[in-house]
Amino acid sequence: MKKVNLSALSSAELNALKADIDKELADRSSKLKAIEEVKKLAADKGIKLDDLIAELGGKAAPKGKRELGPAPIRFRHPHDASLTWSGRGKRPNWMKDALAKGITEAQMAV
Repeated sequence: MKKVNLSALSSAELNALKADIDKELADRSSKLKAIEEVKKLAADKGIKLDDLIAELGGKAAPKGKRELGPAPIRFRHPHDASLTWSGRGKRPNWMKDALAKGITEAQMAV
């Protein structure tokens, strides 16, 4: 946020700035009050806000990033059972080495 040097302003400029600030705060307050009224009315009528927004032609709020969670093991090293891979992300070095030696993915599949 840009800092304003208030001491450099005249009394008239300070009063004008104060009036602008008071007006902006009142506008924001009335908008928040109207939004709360719409939310309450929609809830009373059993309407989801996403449906209301879509009906008005707007886009629904983003749902957020989906979490994948732990993936099941899809591949296991043929000689060392402690080496596993879910198939997500970069292929591990042990799997690259096994493929280079002629072992197929099907042979390592769990």
